[in-house]
Amino acid sequence: MTVCESDSGLCWDLDEETLARAILTFCLNTADALMTALLKGTADAWEALTLIRDSDPELRTSAGAGKVIEQAFCIGMTRWGSKPTPQAVRSFRSALATWQQRLRTLPTWDRDYLCGWFTMEGRQWIIAPHDVWWPTRLNDLALLGRCAPPLCLWGSGDRAALTSCPQPVGIVGSRGVNEYGRRLTTDIAVHAAQAGHLVVSGGAMGADAAAHRGALDAMRAYGIGRAGRTVAVFAGGLNHAGPQCNSELFDGIAENGGALVSELCPGTIPEARRFLSRNRIIAALSSTLVVTQARLRSGALNTVNWGNELQRDIHAVPGNIDMPGNSGCNRLIQEQRATIVCSVADMDDVWHAPHPPESFHDVATQRKDGSDCDVGTPRDAGILRDGSPSGGNRSSAMTESQRAIIDAIRWCRRRRIAPTAQSVAEQLRTRSGEKGLETGATEGRPTEGKSTEGKGADAVPERGMHELVAHVLSQLGTMELIGLITVENGRISIVPETGGRRRS
Repeated sequence: MTVCESDSGLCWDLDEETLARAILTFCLNTADALMTALLKGTADAWEALTLIRDSDPELRTSAGAGKVIEQAFCIGMTRWGSKPTPQAVRSFRSALATWQQRLRTLPTWDRDYLCGWFTMEGRQWIIAPHDVWWPTRLNDLALLGRCAPPLCLWGSGDRAALTSCPQPVGIVGSRGVNEYGRRLTTDIAVHAAQAGHLVVSGGAMGADAAAHRGALDAMRAYGIGRAGRTVAVFAGGLNHAGPQCNSELFDGIAENGGALVSELCPGTIPEARRFLSRNRIIAALSSTLVVTQARLRSGALNTVNWGNELQRDIHAVPGNIDMPGNSGCNRLIQEQRATIVCSVADMDDVWHAPHPPESFHDVATQRKDGSDCDVGTPRDAGILRDGSPSGGNRSSAMTESQRAIIDAIRWCRRRRIAPTAQSVAEQLRTRSGEKGLETGATEGRPTEGKSTEGKGADAVPERGMHELVAHVLSQLGTMELIGLITVENGRISIVPETGGRRRS
């Protein structure tokens, strides 16, 4: 995308697919799974847009276009894994009429004018799923079968912030947080950003603002090249980004390598229903989601519901049981829908290894050669942090079996299961049975009935439980000797990234 000059003045030049998706978003009131199904049944967004326009009974531009667009919708439903029932077709017809009515209000079909109109004359950018800046975790929303991922994203600030971290940290909570909630939110955000992780939140007052400010504090302390960035997701057009009391904060995010984003066109009013839809984007962007303080009927819990459906790691900060403002987090912990946060330092065992923010060049190279590891992967693969001063990670030096064991230890900790040799072995065996593949790693374990020659001795063996426990004990001994773990009274702890200092 480039800045161009046209008869209509300065504009942000959009490619055909991105412009078509912006126009389709203009047709919607909010995210619509019916539109997603139509897109899955067509070659691209421009074809879907053309079918919507040609099938408009008031325009009558193409005979038989109504049947063609319904066929495309049915094909899309099938590709999406749903049956195109008569009720679904009736719902599509009703939605189509609304889209066509909205499309008639488009000010013009002049391409240059629309580029400038949709980008506020270049003051906002737009990215679509085919762009290198697109955060591929958003694609997980389509896996739910009933939920629509954004067609495109509007933004201001640095687009590269969205792909600066392979496993971002979402931090949410209530608007009415007290000093306890605000302090912990800030501390967790500072801790995440210090490790280079992207901090995602919703830009609202209270916990959201504290999360963004924490990330900015880390950036001011460590510099934009070392500290993680922050992204705020809004429920309306960015020219309605609010609340106004946070306008200085929003400017700080955009000016310091972060981004303000929305799935809605400029001018869209942030109505209440759109906040609930916005929450799914926060959850989808995040690998780990932390709720710092929330009431029972908080919007933050709606974000948690989306996170659970997307299989994100959910963590909650406990609070005083006598205060209603803590009841949401306490309930999440009680119902085992979230893992308790006992200290900010414990989060090092939750999110991935520290890293500098990835640059645009890094991401472009990864996606070009197919090595991007963040294509809809919902959980931490269990990378161990390096205690070396350089801040690198030791995962490349570990064997396949050791990586699998580290992953199993983290799984036990997230489920509040004591990580012992027995529980780790049970988890390895469970994963082996579920995947029918390698345990914990993607390569290296011999499969039943096949020769293991050339596979190496690293692979997790497919044996009986007694032999598997013995194998784990053997590996744990080696891992303790080289400083990857510690074992005390049978409980296993991972050595964190603290310059060699161990924590049990």
